[in-house]
Parts: sequence; structure tokens; C-alpha cells
Amino acid sequence: MQEATTVGRMWNPSLYIGSIVQDPQDRVAILPPRIKESMPSPEPKPGEAGWLYRVLEPWYSRECVDNVMQAMLGGQISSGAAWPRRFAEQICQLYGVPVALPTSSGASALHVALLACDLGPQDHVLVPALTMVAVANMVKMVGSRPLYCDNAPGSLNPGTEEILKRATPRTKAVIVCHTYGVACRDIEAIAELCRDRGWWLVEDICEAMGTRADNGKLVGTFGDFAVSSLYANKQITAGDGGWVHAREKKHHDRLKSLINHGFDPAYHFLHFETAPNAKMNGLGAAFVCSQVKELPGIMQHRGHLAAWYREQLSDVPELRCMEQRQNDSPWVFGVETRDRKTRDALRDHLALHGIETRNYFYPLHLEPVNFYGNDVGVYDIVLPVAEALAQVGFYLPTHSFLERQDVIYICSRVKSFYQSATEATPAPRSLGWADVERSKLLERDEQ
Repeated sequence: MQEATTVGRMWNPSLYIGSIVQDPQDRVAILPPRIKESMPSPEPKPGEAGWLYRVLEPWYSRECVDNVMQAMLGGQISSGAAWPRRFAEQICQLYGVPVALPTSSGASALHVALLACDLGPQDHVLVPALTMVAVANMVKMVGSRPLYCDNAPGSLNPGTEEILKRATPRTKAVIVCHTYGVACRDIEAIAELCRDRGWWLVEDICEAMGTRADNGKLVGTFGDFAVSSLYANKQITAGDGGWVHAREKKHHDRLKSLINHGFDPAYHFLHFETAPNAKMNGLGAAFVCSQVKELPGIMQHRGHLAAWYREQLSDVPELRCMEQRQNDSPWVFGVETRDRKTRDALRDHLALHGIETRNYFYPLHLEPVNFYGNDVGVYDIVLPVAEALAQVGFYLPTHSFLERQDVIYICSRVKSFYQSATEATPAPRSLGWADVERSKLLERDEQ
């Protein structure tokens, strides 16, 4: 076997296919200590009864199902159907923008937005370190280089200072993610900075649709472009899918072309640039259309969940709740322990009681892809706030079926970890309860 000394490429790609190599340690053996010592622990397994509370559950109504049936009966199933146009109109109305186009995913929406920024190999894009890997992937997909920004102290997002620290003369764009549905506290200042510097500002609201900044404005209205996801774990969903919207009407034709292979509107099979197929199908659009009007209520419920979690965990001094903004309705509710060992033990404890959790993101600059890829050495930079949060943070079940009694129970299990003498509240649900509630919702709407 080749010596495991090559940096910058996978020296044995077969090691990264789990079906071939069962031992996860074999897949990370070559990684440098800095990555191996900080990478996430294996996910905890549930107790024998399985998951009583999943971390996220898709929510939808009978109207969603009926719209899909209507689309099927009318043959309106492709991206050229009326349903994607209806969905786009709803997004334009919600965000007060002249341009919105459905896409196949949040990642493809970001891909298209970055293509519309005319980024190239010479350009740098400032991105948060603590976010989903799709953000860095799409920057790389357009041939540009992501420069990772640390979180502001006490925040889940970078601030203006953190962005300026990583800016270079080759910076052309900034991506703000509003991680976990917590509005970036410096979004107004960042938008002004981008205008002053001539940088594009792209807001990734995949986790923050319906989230409002401290000034009351919806996030996604500050940037030149905004992109969102409609994956099954999001506030509203098409199963998969997403959208891109723009503040200026002039971007409509270019975005529409970029989403569809670079088709020219006048000459159907004449293409002037290389572009992906990022279109959303009619069935997905039909499914999500009726959910847009429900988003304010969904966000209000998220606000209740956050308030209940903060109330119930206020007497656990060993635990810190996630950043709180003036409009506190996060996509997921996160907590942070004093150290990684405690975090992992607490997650194992909750899993044994059927409560699923997820770690905070692993910082993008430490991802193994930066060890194997063309930017060898990226992982050598130190971003202390993001790295610390990744070691101690995780989030609790957060979805539209949860009620106050559920939050009380989940928090009682958290407290029983720290206070062994504390008796946990009896579980108010039985296995499979969310599926039962989903069925009730469909039946109730049918009447």
C-alpha cells in the first residue's frame, strides 16, 4: 500500500466508502492531529425503545397533499408547471422582492446566486466557519476560494470585525448564514460594509426563513441575493428544494437562465454560458405552496419553544443556552456545555431516554476536505470562537409538533444528568407519537 504521507489528495479513495471499510478509524487515520483531536465523536444511539423525540420532524397539512394530487391529475409535475410560478409569487410577496425563483435545493440556489455574482478563480468569498459545508462547497464549485470567518464572541455568526479580519484585496463577496435561525446581529453593518467596498452580499437563509433581524426586518432582505432550503427538516418543506431571490429586478433573466442550463429566452437551444440544472419540479412546488402562509404561525411557535427551553433550563448553571436575539425564534434550539466530555456524555444520556440531539457544526476550515484538497494548510488557521462552540454545543428537539409538556420532559432529562437526585418528569408521549399527530393533522384538515 502507498505510504500515507501524501497531503492534498486521497491516497486511497476506497477508505472513504463505508461499505468497503467498516472501521471508521481507517477513514481518518491519515488526518493530522489537529483534525483528529477535534472531530466529532460518533453519534449516540437510542435506547432499546428507539427515538421518542426526533430532533426534527417534517410538518405539512392536508392542503399540501391535495395540491400534489391536483398537480398530478393535471399533468403539472415539471419545473415548467404553474406551481413553481405560484410559489415564486408567494416568496416575492413575503420578502417584498421583485425576483424569486424555485430551485432543486438550497445548495443549488447558492450555486446559482454565486454564478450571478460572476465570481472566478481570482476571487475570495468570506464565509462563516460555523455553518453547513454546502456554503464552502458552492464557493469552490464556482471556482473561487472561501475564506473562513470566526464567530463574534458570544454569537453563532461572524460580526463586522471578524469579516474585516479575513478580508483581502481579492474579496468580492460575503455570505451571511444566520446560523440555526439566529439573525446575524451585525447584518445591517455588514450590508453597509458590502455596499461601501463594492462586495456582493448573499444571505443564506436556509435555516432562517421567517427569521427577523433586531430591527424587525426579515433576514434575506439585506443582501443582493438570498437563498433558502426547503429540505424536510426546515420550517416549511417541499421534501427537497429551495429558492433564490434578488432585491433588483435586473437579475431576473440571468438567474432564470442560470437555473436552466443557461438557456437563452429568445433562442431556445443557444447557450451563452455554462450553467447547472437547478430547477424545482412541479410536485415539490405544489407541496410547499400552501405552507408559505403558515410560516408566521410556525415562527411564532418556534418562539414559544425557545422561551420554554430558556425557562426550563434557567436553573441549570452548568449549561448555557444559545445566543438570544430580540426576535428569538430559532430554527433549532441549541445549548452549550462547559467542555466536550460533558457534551458527549449528556448527549449519550439523552439518547438512552429516546431524545435525539445533534452537535453544532464542525468548523469548515477543519474539514478533512481541506487536508486533501487544493488548499492544503487551510486547517492551520485558528478560529477560536467557532472551534470552541463546535466542541461544546448541540441542539435539542425543535419542531412544530412539540408542546410545552414535551419541552418540560426533555429538560427534566437534562436536569437529571446534572442532578442525579432529580426525578425526571414522566414522558407525556409514546413511541411514534409524531406520526400519530401528523395523521391527525391531515384528518382534521380534511373535514
